[in-house]
Amino acid sequence: MHTLSFGLLMASLLSSVFATTLNPSSVTDGKLHGILPIVNQKVTYSEVVDCGSVSQIDLFRRARLWIAQSSSSSTSTFSLNDKETGDLVSRGKQVVSMPRSESFAGGVFSFRYSFVIECSNRKYRATITQIDVEDGNSDKLTPIEVYSQRNEKDLQLIYQELDKQLKGTLQLLQENVKNYKGF
Repeated sequence: MHTLSFGLLMASLLSSVFATTLNPSSVTDGKLHGILPIVNQKVTYSEVVDCGSVSQIDLFRRARLWIAQSSSSSTSTFSLNDKETGDLVSRGKQVVSMPRSESFAGGVFSFRYSFVIECSNRKYRATITQIDVEDGNSDKLTPIEVYSQRNEKDLQLIYQELDKQLKGTLQLLQENVKNYKGF
């Protein structure tokens, strides 16, 4: 009996491990569905920005201020907020609203992601990764790399808009950190 229970437990664990593996057929030119950049089997956006003569502590302060002000949730907190190392980690939420058309049902799609900012040597590196699709009917999160609740064409439309918005987030961060307007 114990062997059967152990066997069933192992089978369920292995199936869950393999269920989160990226499907190679959905990756084209290093991008999920030809749109979202893949790094180490995860959708990841990353950029390094040189901010001239701005000190690490000022970069850290500006980045922390921007994340706090731009957060869509009043309850969002920093998982890591270390001014000594210049590291910030927060969770973000991106909502993609797609209009209905003849070929697409449309809808509102919510994504949660980790937002990591590392400040050092007058530069910062911003990384958006660990992107999950939020199920609208529950708190269930599905890694974007294995999300398959829509057909290929619908996913491409949704991911094109998500790509545009996440790149826009990185651009806004740059404008508000590098080009910070003091009072």
